Amino acid sequence: MLVSCGIAEREGKFLICRRPACVPYAGYWEFPSGEVEGNETLEDSLENAFFDRLTVKLRSHRPLGAFDSQCEKNCRIFPFFAIIDEKKPALTGYDCAKWVSFKKLRKFRLFPDSVTIIKKIEKIPKVSV
Repeated sequence: MLVSCGIAEREGKFLICRRPACVPYAGYWEFPSGEVEGNETLEDSLENAFFDRLTVKLRSHRPLGAFDSQCEKNCRIFPFFAIIDEKKPALTGYDCAKWVSFKKLRKFRLFPDSVTIIKKIEKIPKVSV
């Protein structure tokens, strides 16, 4: 399984979303993500994750590498820095979304793969798309 994940930043804050009750790790916070389906590219999956689950469109994105999921066997995560349109998200796949400073991210009950992404971001001198 392949999963695209978007790290959206605006004014020094990052968009995180809370997983709904009907999925594993319900109540955990994560960066918006979606599984690659059918003939989708990683980029298509990323765009669909933002549009289908948050009803926002991507303006641009930049890859941040890849890593194996801690939560799902045979799953590879492909995070991207993402710039989204300025529209407020209308949630259809999450039960809550928040813009949070990087410093405060770790105060949330984070999905384990999101913690891995935060560690990757910490190693980058400047976080921007």
